[in-house]
Amino acid sequence: MKRKNLFKIVFLCSVLFIFGIFVNRVFANQNKSKPTLYISINGYDITLSKEGIFNSQNVKQLNSTAQNSIAVKNNDKASIVKINDKEIDISKNSTFELKEISSSSKIKISVMYKNESSYRNYYINSLSKNFPKYNVTANSPYDGDYYLTTHNEEHNFVFKLNNDGNIIFYKEVESNPFDFKKITTEDGKIRYGYLLQDKDSTKRINAVGYSPTYLVILDENYNEINKITMEKSKNIDAGTELENHDFIYINDNHYIVSSYQKVKATNIPSSLSKGNSPYVVNSVLQEIKDGKVVWQWESTDNQKLYSESVENNTFSQKSDSALDYVHFNSMAIDPNDGNLICSFRNLDEVIKLDRKTGEILWTLGGLGDEFNLTDNQKFSRQHNTRITEDGYITLYDNGVKNQATRVVKIKLDEENKKVTEYNSYSIDDYYKYMGSVQEIDSDKNVFLIGTGGKAGESQDLVAMEKDFSNDKIYFKFSFKSGESMYRCYKIQ
Repeated sequence: MKRKNLFKIVFLCSVLFIFGIFVNRVFANQNKSKPTLYISINGYDITLSKEGIFNSQNVKQLNSTAQNSIAVKNNDKASIVKINDKEIDISKNSTFELKEISSSSKIKISVMYKNESSYRNYYINSLSKNFPKYNVTANSPYDGDYYLTTHNEEHNFVFKLNNDGNIIFYKEVESNPFDFKKITTEDGKIRYGYLLQDKDSTKRINAVGYSPTYLVILDENYNEINKITMEKSKNIDAGTELENHDFIYINDNHYIVSSYQKVKATNIPSSLSKGNSPYVVNSVLQEIKDGKVVWQWESTDNQKLYSESVENNTFSQKSDSALDYVHFNSMAIDPNDGNLICSFRNLDEVIKLDRKTGEILWTLGGLGDEFNLTDNQKFSRQHNTRITEDGYITLYDNGVKNQATRVVKIKLDEENKKVTEYNSYSIDDYYKYMGSVQEIDSDKNVFLIGTGGKAGESQDLVAMEKDFSNDKIYFKFSFKSGESMYRCYKIQ
């Protein structure tokens, strides 16, 4: 019995050994029969190894308005490569065009490897499967592309839609993006820019509603050409993070950016501080030209703003947290005099700053109002103050005081500190945070509105283009996940 068992064991081991050799040879042959091509599309690496449309892959950036770049990294493995049946030169970087970007459209990459006589077909999703699900309706009579971002999605994107509501560009980014827009510089160059959240959580000021960021600039073909932070100046180190609300890009060597800094305030009026020197958030604006700071403004240099704060102003209480007592959130250059009109949410104020001296030229709204706004005209926790082509100021009044959000449009007599014209348009809803407004047609009261976010609620609308004179909505966009969005633009 022992010999018989030993024979069985030896026989079984022999069978397993032979089977193992057979399996190794099968897999080796399969590996030989399935070569791999390494490529990059718009600078992002992709491995082509699985054939067929059901094995389609994502790419992080594509567009249908300019050339997309492709490079074959191991071109010694292939004889011919085609993109959508059009042969490319694999010895150098090549380009290809897309007719559309959609969930049903694929990019076919056909590869004939060396020592093979037929093509192997691989597929790329023209719209990444990671892109969040959304709803859109678009029938606007006004030309332009819509610029939007995701917000707090698992996968984050900057993207734009054409006037028909079709995605024509997207770029997946590594964290939350803000304020994505097209820029035409003063010397006529096309640029795209967005603020991108710094993933290092230690750089954030705790318990303050903002994100530390850096400014990303793309060229006219969506290639990244610059990352911008603060430059060295009084109280600011070179490389200091920006904050996420706004930026002005004048040209490749000239821009205005903003930052939040936690500082100990020693100049608060004693009637407010009761002798305390609390930490506050210092809003810093910095104009940079040719790598040097040519103008800087700091909220803490303006003592009167402490007494005009309407939120996060408990200056007399002991705390290690920083009080975000002004909360800067937008800026625009007044084309008439070159000075800066800024919105400060936690002051309920729009303030004009002298772009040479830093002096406050006037204050609209809030406790420091110099234009005698009536109670109905006053706004609260506003965002996105802008100047229209015909000299009006528009802003997105979140309406925290009355829990009713609206668009406000004002014409000022700055010399005599008077309101000469005032209009408001109800959103018929309440959005406590974020938001934007852009005038599209002044005659018909058409505005593009980024609704902002509701307080702890899921929402079914993040952007709309509305004709208030006829109560028509030309464009609506929402994420199916119920997410919000910081701001949007329409730009030709």
